[in-house]
Amino acid sequence: MNTDHIIGQSPLIAGMKRILAGGRIVHAYLFTGPAGAGKKTMSGLFAQALLCTGQGNKPCRQCIVCRQFQSGNHPDVIRIKKPVDKTAIVVDQIRELQGIVKVKPYQAGKRVCFIEQAHLMTEQAQNALLKTLEEPPSHTLFFLLADNTNTLLSTILSRCQHFRIGSMSGEDISEILERRLSISRQDAAVYAALSQGNPGKAISLAEDDTFRHNREILIKGFSQAGSAGILELYDIFSRNKDRKEELLDILQIWIRDLLILKETGEWNLVVNLDQTHLLKRQVSRFTSAALRDMIKNIEESRRMLKNNSNYQLTVESLLLSF
Repeated sequence: MNTDHIIGQSPLIAGMKRILAGGRIVHAYLFTGPAGAGKKTMSGLFAQALLCTGQGNKPCRQCIVCRQFQSGNHPDVIRIKKPVDKTAIVVDQIRELQGIVKVKPYQAGKRVCFIEQAHLMTEQAQNALLKTLEEPPSHTLFFLLADNTNTLLSTILSRCQHFRIGSMSGEDISEILERRLSISRQDAAVYAALSQGNPGKAISLAEDDTFRHNREILIKGFSQAGSAGILELYDIFSRNKDRKEELLDILQIWIRDLLILKETGEWNLVVNLDQTHLLKRQVSRFTSAALRDMIKNIEESRRMLKNNSNYQLTVESLLLSF
């Protein structure tokens, strides 16, 4: 299997290689993992290898089938996803798919159907799909991509071979960032650490000017902890309500770094390595107990905000607890 351009995910790749080598192809595969983990990349690699007509290592990326797949123009590759104006994949989309798979493929003898965000299928849509999975056309393979399996019917799960996309190491994510974005090794390491093992999230953060601005304001503003001035940080929460989880992550990871330095002094465990001067300046101002309390308060504030507590009151109370 040709994986020269893939970084990490060795266990998953090994599993796909065994399937290709043994020829034990089933009719439905389920790829799960959080958004940005690499479901589309890894399922695409496997599907392309199955369709490839080249010789030797597959996908060859040179045959006409590979070129069509890579350009998004393969006539036998179907993609179903949630419509922009809807909150779910609806039954009509699955019925349309069923009409397509009844017809023989145009070329290569195989058809591949991707259902992206499969966890967003309505129960009616899943029941319709189940009928096809129970009696699948011999020429069609289904690839379901889902953030999790919580909303998927057990009967759907039982008819799919399951691949889980695991978290990636910071080193692997750093390499991806350096290759794709041409950023410095230090910056790549910081965004890799902030992504918590999710390469898609790392790329998104590295390209996000708003994230960089908010992070700078929060970690500098944290110097005012212990005084009423800390309340000035509410302004950034007020202007970024749709990114509140991200703002809390920035604060929590920053405080975690301070706690690590306070208790171990191990810089190799620190995430915010591009801000060593600020960490050195702030670490002496807090006790370990105070830093642990801050982390607990952030988690409690997350819970309250998820339960629709008063936004301003919750955030201001959190800041004052610092």
